[in-house]
Amino acid sequence: MSSLSGKPTDSLMRIFRSLLLLGALLPSALLASESWKAGLARVPITPRRGLWMAGYAARRGPSQGVAQEIYAKALALEDATGQRSVLVTTDLLGFTAALAKQVAERAKARFGLPRDRLLFNSSHTHSGPVVGGMLRIAYSMTDEQAKDVETYTNELADKIVQVIGDALAALAPARLSFGQTEALFAVNRRVPTPDGYVGGVNRSGPVNRSVPILVIDGARGGLRGVVFGYACHNTTIRGDSYLFHGDYAGEAQAWLEHRYPGTVALFVAGCGADSNPHPRGTLLWAREHGTELATAVDKALTGPMTAVRGPLKSRFELLPLAFDNLPDRAELERRLKGDNPYVRLHAQEMLKILDREGRLPVEYPYPLQVWQFGSDLTFIAMAGEVVVDYDLRLKRELGVENLWVAGYSNDVFAYIPSLRVLREGGYEAEGAMIYYGQPSRFAPSVEAAIMQMIREMVRTVRRVRTARPD
Repeated sequence: MSSLSGKPTDSLMRIFRSLLLLGALLPSALLASESWKAGLARVPITPRRGLWMAGYAARRGPSQGVAQEIYAKALALEDATGQRSVLVTTDLLGFTAALAKQVAERAKARFGLPRDRLLFNSSHTHSGPVVGGMLRIAYSMTDEQAKDVETYTNELADKIVQVIGDALAALAPARLSFGQTEALFAVNRRVPTPDGYVGGVNRSGPVNRSVPILVIDGARGGLRGVVFGYACHNTTIRGDSYLFHGDYAGEAQAWLEHRYPGTVALFVAGCGADSNPHPRGTLLWAREHGTELATAVDKALTGPMTAVRGPLKSRFELLPLAFDNLPDRAELERRLKGDNPYVRLHAQEMLKILDREGRLPVEYPYPLQVWQFGSDLTFIAMAGEVVVDYDLRLKRELGVENLWVAGYSNDVFAYIPSLRVLREGGYEAEGAMIYYGQPSRFAPSVEAAIMQMIREMVRTVRRVRTARPD
């Protein structure tokens, strides 16, 4: 593991960064400095009592302590037109639609933020608390434990509204710049076998190891914050751990904030639904991977960056995604007699919906969001656990140099398979739908529908040739 540098080295690094920015990027940086205000804030969200932990069905009880504090963080931006936007990141498995809606409505009422100007992303750590009803079928909670989760979720909403307000209150002139580097520990986890695709290590499978970086400097220099991403499950720590922790993403953020005192580091999870960290299984490996990711970001901070100008244009849409082959009552009653306890619980929940609504839902309202920073950066935020195919395809079609694609944004309610993954089958294609409480797998139209909507949204916020039709 790399050691942390002392204060003299930190001071020299900050001076070196300022000289690089002023020398190599002086014209564009000066333009950028005139167009932005930025504010950063963070708030601890670590539960202070035992609470059921999210992500692993193998756990059999609530948390037993804290190995690392977890946070909600916010980056507020104001462009030259006076439009304000806020990115919120959290050390959580994800936002539910209900939590995102509640916070967005309160932020609009209190701060005047339209929904398209507020973006939520989560690191997808599997060592954080359960939020709302997400993956409830996977957890054998008592009624009292479920009430504790509900109480925590309400407290969490208050804290997220607070951190949004704190970031907006901290708005001050700033410069933004964008760059990319890479970290190498992500590996595809879908392994083909004669019996179908299973979880494991597939070194020949598709993966995206790039690390996008948005740097926030003060108008006269000095690092104020850094947003960085990676497309890999945040699952280095196993399900036999009962201690809250941010996993590799939490380690990387802590490393950078220690390296640059007074700054805020925000992690954005990418399209890593079918990627795992490798090796994995221990807290030591979480620290190793976090250090690798953080040092890659740190090295990039001293290199050439592209100035990011405004204005910031935004768009938010809910796209109906169709389900496929919905089970009927007879099929659900048959599943009640099976051996798999999760399948039985899922069947019970689906029968409750049938009794209450008369039918199962035929589609899901899928959130998509696009932020366009001038002509310099396009940020696409996709909901759910998105497989890497979407990221790679969008970069082929829209360009690699100024594109950032995030998953785990605004609502984590299911895996989002590509057509390839859907046809191959396995956990990401359909198995996880049981735990997420969805009625069935998505229809084969899922990838085409998402890509068409993203292209249309991007067209409205930037001028670019986006499409070859499906």
